[in-house]
Amino acid sequence: MSGSPGPGSRGQRRMPQDGWVLTEMLTALVLTAFLATVLLQTTACLRRCLTHWEESTRMRQTLSAALFRLGKDFREAGCRPMGSPAFEGASITQGTSGIPEEVKIRMDRRGSGTDSPPDGDIEDPGEVIVYRWDDKQRVLRRNNQPLAAGIVRNPSDVPVFRLTRDASRGLVQILVTTRSSSGTLSLSSSVWIRNRL
Repeated sequence: MSGSPGPGSRGQRRMPQDGWVLTEMLTALVLTAFLATVLLQTTACLRRCLTHWEESTRMRQTLSAALFRLGKDFREAGCRPMGSPAFEGASITQGTSGIPEEVKIRMDRRGSGTDSPPDGDIEDPGEVIVYRWDDKQRVLRRNNQPLAAGIVRNPSDVPVFRLTRDASRGLVQILVTTRSSSGTLSLSSSVWIRNRL
């Protein structure tokens, strides 16, 4: 009986299968669709994260550069190397009802020539610097040149510039805020004015 075919085979030889069964094909399609969906969602999420990161980095760099420039100018406020008559090194005009916030920095850096030494007055180019922030235009300007755009009103209406006088020195506090589609970013800096006010 070892040579006789088993029950139910009736002497026919089974042929190997050529191709896919419908259930195998459907299973492969479902798995492929699932993996493609996960991959697409991950890619979209990474793209959003990268865009947010780029915007926030650009905002941070812009604000950091503006604060660096402000700090550099404030440190020199009131510079009088020639012992010239006293002048107010820094003054702040707070913005109210649409009037821009403004800071004037005065220093005696040079004479009337480009490389000349200080001459005792503040009438030469670059010796009076005006920083202005306007709520309507949302631009921080240095001598009417844009320094940083997209600067919005600070949280709780904290002024952009604050000057605290301590005896003959001053501490300037600067807070700038910018907003974009990815969020709001505020950076601040405090600078001691080196010279007497």
